[in-house]
Amino acid sequence: MSAMSKKARLEKMVQPGRTIRGQDGKDHPVGRLSPRDVLIHDWVHERVAEAQKMQAFMMEAKLKDFEEFDLICDLIAEEFDTVVSGRRGGALFESIDGLCKVQITTTDTKAIGSAIVAAEELVRQVLDELTDGVSPDLRRIVDQAFVRNPQTGKISAARIVQLVNTPIEHPKWPNAQRALRAAIKKEGSRRYMRFYHRESVDHNWELVDLNYSSLGA
Repeated sequence: MSAMSKKARLEKMVQPGRTIRGQDGKDHPVGRLSPRDVLIHDWVHERVAEAQKMQAFMMEAKLKDFEEFDLICDLIAEEFDTVVSGRRGGALFESIDGLCKVQITTTDTKAIGSAIVAAEELVRQVLDELTDGVSPDLRRIVDQAFVRNPQTGKISAARIVQLVNTPIEHPKWPNAQRALRAAIKKEGSRRYMRFYHRESVDHNWELVDLNYSSLGA
């Protein structure tokens, strides 16, 4: 932090008449608050505001990118006198020099329906009736499959899919699998666009990572 930025931050902290609203809903004069708490308060609000600006910029850029992708698909379709509908599946576009490429994939989003109640009961019956006992790995898969997210209260569809594909030798297991599959509902689909580059055609592709948290600092 430069001397100027330090000075500016300190001046902001002690602006005459400045108050900060607390969690109690009341406005507190900064002079009655801990300087450290005021410093943290200001920095956190600034960073969140900047993050929201970046989020809005990326959302606008993403919408624009997919609009242009759809336009390119239409132009390619016109060349062959056809219509591309739904934009299902994926696509891979590569630059002529072989140094850049863009990959588009489509993933179905799933949710868990009310049939999960019957499915869980059937799965528990299968575990209880396994004469050779239940391995710790299988017990862990089952226990994790039915855990609800503490924030959303939802069961993970991915874990239910993993459980469906788990081989279990028991006469009731096919029935339990049917119940599990019935509990998995398709909610919609989501498109992803990933960007890659490389220094030369002899190098491996490198993903252009747009995840803020994973970037080195």
